[in-house]
Amino acid sequence: AGGAPAVAAPGGVWSPGRRLLSAGLVLAITLVAFEALAIATVMPVVGRHLGDLALYGWVFSAFSLASLIGIVVAGSLADTVPLWRPMLGGLVLFAAGLVIGGTAPSMPVLVAGRVVQGLGAGVVPAVAYVAISRAYPGAIRPRMFAVLSTAWVVPGLIGPAVAAAVADAAGWRWVFLGLLPLVAAAGVLSSLALRTLPPPAAAIARRVPIVPVAGVVAGAGLALAALDAGSAVLTAPGILAGLAVLAGSLRRLTPPGTLRARRGLPATILSRGLLTFFFYAGDAYVPYAVTTVRHQPTVVAGVVLTVGTITWTAGSWLQARTIHRVGPRRLIRAGELLALSALVAMGFVILPGVPVALAVAAWGWGGLGMGM
Repeated sequence: AGGAPAVAAPGGVWSPGRRLLSAGLVLAITLVAFEALAIATVMPVVGRHLGDLALYGWVFSAFSLASLIGIVVAGSLADTVPLWRPMLGGLVLFAAGLVIGGTAPSMPVLVAGRVVQGLGAGVVPAVAYVAISRAYPGAIRPRMFAVLSTAWVVPGLIGPAVAAAVADAAGWRWVFLGLLPLVAAAGVLSSLALRTLPPPAAAIARRVPIVPVAGVVAGAGLALAALDAGSAVLTAPGILAGLAVLAGSLRRLTPPGTLRARRGLPATILSRGLLTFFFYAGDAYVPYAVTTVRHQPTVVAGVVLTVGTITWTAGSWLQARTIHRVGPRRLIRAGELLALSALVAMGFVILPGVPVALAVAAWGWGGLGMGM
């Protein structure tokens, strides 16, 4: 999405003309980071309290699938309305999801709250990326992306520890509800910042591709539900049907040749999607593996997530400083190898004789790879 050339104002990310916008975008991403790390840290506690562990994975899957809808809708609206409107709407949905999650009496209600949260959370990065494309010249965009990655540092340093402490002292529900003041602050600052952006050169009337997006969500949901069916008769056909719907819908959403990894943008989108899918699939269960399988305190799981977040930021800054010298191919290849080896190492962490410290190291170099 775009519609207008990047503003060619002088200066860098924190120059007077961009300072408010940079701060607003950083705060919005910080909010998403706090939520992601805090909820991941306390989910084993939530699972023990609410039960119904068959839905544990759905707490993360529902959020991610709903965020896809939020991303596409926000990207389409970005060319027709001022950017502050979808950003504010996304944060309102995010806040509503926090309230539902924080008051959930059962796991199904928590999953429903995560759907609402995901819709709002998908809007935030989508609007941020459109804002960067309009307000930052190409030469400083890598640095702005690195700055956004840095927005995970403070949540990474204190988010898991704070979440563990809040869950122990006041209960896990306040991990959700305690984020509401931060949502309000992010809404005010980001709305003020985005009002300073010029509108698109010409409003582009885009049809929101709701049918293929719904197909992606339905296909992925069907495949995931089939995995939980508990019957071989239902599981295999359900997975095949879900993947068929998913593939057909993705063909309509992505550039031609994406599913065949055609050279250029299609292969880039496919590799980004696969990398994100596999890393976050493992990330969702890192706290569970550390606390429930290896019987470590919640704070240890927080340390693992903290290390991964910090190294992710380091990897992002590394690419910002070296991409023009070494090129993107080497960075991406090295980053994918690091992420892959981290997932393999986490598979060994669940074994009783393997030191839990391996989880800290593995998620550290995995985060470095993702940042790269």
